[in-house]
Amino acid sequence: MPRLPGVIAFAAIASITVFPARAGMVDNIIFSKCSSAMRKEYEKADKQLLLSHLNATCNCVVKEMKNNKGVEQAKTFCTK
Repeated sequence: MPRLPGVIAFAAIASITVFPARAGMVDNIIFSKCSSAMRKEYEKADKQLLLSHLNATCNCVVKEMKNNKGVEQAKTFCTK
């Protein structure tokens, strides 16, 4: 029985850390898809894509999608 409080504490901490980890994973997936699409668009247009531009745009897309915007709405907003 003395291990029960330790197990409960571990489970409580684990459940708290799962949600931020999952949110971070979703953010990473959105950012990855965005950067892949941007690279393809710039390559197709035979233009150089600056890393700073890619990061700013894709971070904006992640932020907008967290605010319940759709992909196209986020893309439109972030590429103005």
